[in-house]
Amino acid sequence: MTNSDRPKDKDESKLRRWVANLQLESWQLELLITGFSIFLLATGIGEYNDINRNIQENKLNPGANGINPLLSISINFILDTIPIGMKFFLINLLIHLLLRGFWIGIVGLSSVSNFIDYDKLGFKGKFRKYMPENVRSLDELIVHLDKISSVIFAYTFLLVFSIVSVVIVFAIGVSLMSLTVILSTASELTIWIGVLNLLAVFLVIFYFILAIIFFLDTLFFSAFKKSKWFSFLYYPIYRFFSVITLSILYRSIYYHLITTYKKKQIIGVSSVLLVVLLITLKADALDVNVFYPERTNISERYMVEELYDDLRAEDQFIHQLSLPSKYVKNGFLELFLRYNPKDNGILELLCPDSYKLSPEGGVMQGFKAGMQAQMDTTLNVDDLMRDKNYESRLVESIACQTQIFEVYIDGMLYSNLEYVYKTHISNGEKGYLAVIDVLELGRGKHLLEVKKLKAPSTARIRGVEAADLKMESMSVLNFWIE
Repeated sequence: MTNSDRPKDKDESKLRRWVANLQLESWQLELLITGFSIFLLATGIGEYNDINRNIQENKLNPGANGINPLLSISINFILDTIPIGMKFFLINLLIHLLLRGFWIGIVGLSSVSNFIDYDKLGFKGKFRKYMPENVRSLDELIVHLDKISSVIFAYTFLLVFSIVSVVIVFAIGVSLMSLTVILSTASELTIWIGVLNLLAVFLVIFYFILAIIFFLDTLFFSAFKKSKWFSFLYYPIYRFFSVITLSILYRSIYYHLITTYKKKQIIGVSSVLLVVLLITLKADALDVNVFYPERTNISERYMVEELYDDLRAEDQFIHQLSLPSKYVKNGFLELFLRYNPKDNGILELLCPDSYKLSPEGGVMQGFKAGMQAQMDTTLNVDDLMRDKNYESRLVESIACQTQIFEVYIDGMLYSNLEYVYKTHISNGEKGYLAVIDVLELGRGKHLLEVKKLKAPSTARIRGVEAADLKMESMSVLNFWIE
């Protein structure tokens, strides 16, 4: 050994001792991280669901503001999958915490006694030989549980990252599919568009085939990398998907597990964890009310509480419409109809002048108004920036936008309703408010039905046309006049 090699060997020896010492104390870090993670997951799932609902309600409506529906669906798919991963993560951490607690108990017991006196137990027959050979000593059990706990801790992170990888690959594939939808619904279908659409379809199919190959290689313990003839073809596929799946961050754990443990052990642990997850999900979805009808808001025989302000939960959004209460006390029915960004395509067709209706101008207009006010002190910046026709445009816009609704009470159409714009106090939902005089209808139960112009999803992608519009029932609900 040369002198130049000795410092390197010395550094490696110090690193090895540091890692060995860290491994001995790793159970403390595992417990600390596990406890902290369980606390965050248990308290964070509800908070995340609230944030997710807010994003999907207000930002990711398919077809809104030119957003491709498939792209929105892929993003929503990612957001909806995260809670499943969080639950799976939580279950595994609870199992790890249970095993570590058991391990600590065994360590404590071993300090009292570490010897099993089989002679004192007095086993007879086959038990006299079987029990000493198959019952671990406390020291052996401590080492065995320590290994299992550490592996489950690392394996938990591996599986969670793997779920994230699958979701990312699927979301990218769905986003690519949106290209085919855009091309197939183009207003002018030419030969070139047809060729591009065909190429896009082949690209999507090719992408999913390669993704399946990549995940099969992972499931079959890197079988394709061992093939003499296929490994050459598989290498670029592996490099590409290693990047987009982020597997470069966690593949060290994967290769360590498949080289350290037997395949049947890994498959067995994975199967147990999968069964636990499926049981948990099935338990959440278990429905024993087989004679109870499915929830619907288009039948007077089903009361949907979220349609009434005084019955709706605080974290629930208004999806379609809302009444202050199912009881009308003063003879006036306040009907709130929510503005849905999904209808932007319809409103663009019917009300093009209402687009980005705002009383204020842009930055350049404000700069010009400020310069003009400086030159003429009799002028006011607010007056210069204010659109003199804004109020009339507002009246025309709300009349145009609300024509997509039809309001019926007891089967009679109310066609001359006066609407105002309103931001609801519930969760900031934007919409239209109409106050209807219902005193003359008389005391008792009455039926409110609201219909709405709708267009198919494909029409929202290519651009809504008049022929696409169809008036359909949006909601049916009861109210009572006192």
